[in-house]
Amino acid sequence: MSEVPTRSFMDDPNIKWKSGKPNYDLVNEKYLKEKKSNHPVDSLEKLVENAAKTFEMESTHKMDLNEWGSIADKDTFKFIVNGNYEFSAEDCLNRGNYQMLLAGCPLYNLNAHTCETSLALFQKAFDQGFAWELTELFSGPPKIVFSWRHWTNWTGKLGNREPTNDYIEMTGMSKVIVNDDLKMISAEVFYDPNPMMAKLLGLEEHANKDFPKPTDM
Repeated sequence: MSEVPTRSFMDDPNIKWKSGKPNYDLVNEKYLKEKKSNHPVDSLEKLVENAAKTFEMESTHKMDLNEWGSIADKDTFKFIVNGNYEFSAEDCLNRGNYQMLLAGCPLYNLNAHTCETSLALFQKAFDQGFAWELTELFSGPPKIVFSWRHWTNWTGKLGNREPTNDYIEMTGMSKVIVNDDLKMISAEVFYDPNPMMAKLLGLEEHANKDFPKPTDM
């Protein structure tokens, strides 16, 4: 195993991708240069980190749930955000990560976007890659609990807003239940998206206050 992140289930030439096989070279480079944790390559931390990256890849880029290798059962899998928003595997496929993870964020208008447009919006804004790392592992299988860090610099346009090169960082916690094959039965994510969105919209003074109505961004 290498320090370079491993995203599994990508090599079958018959995989049906939403818009071509993704390339992670840029974000892998950012991860290696800027990560704060140094987990041994054969550690449980590294295994869990790679599993999380694999799930993100599949839920973002694969068209066919039958080709997902990260989840135990496509019919019963649950993805839960901040204890309030529960999604099925089918939701993961059709909504995409941003539409799920920003559910309930008052500065993001879910109805203005689709899976495809939300991904394009943030990929353009974070065009140097949006790196992610597991920071600390609190419990192992079958109930895996860990903290994480997600970071980048705002270097590309976000809708009509010009980039500022500001540093963007989110931190959070996750709880993942796995089966004996370490495939995900369910995954829960706990984090606050509001400071990131407030920074992107120039509304940092609202970060811990009442927010204005969301824009069409």
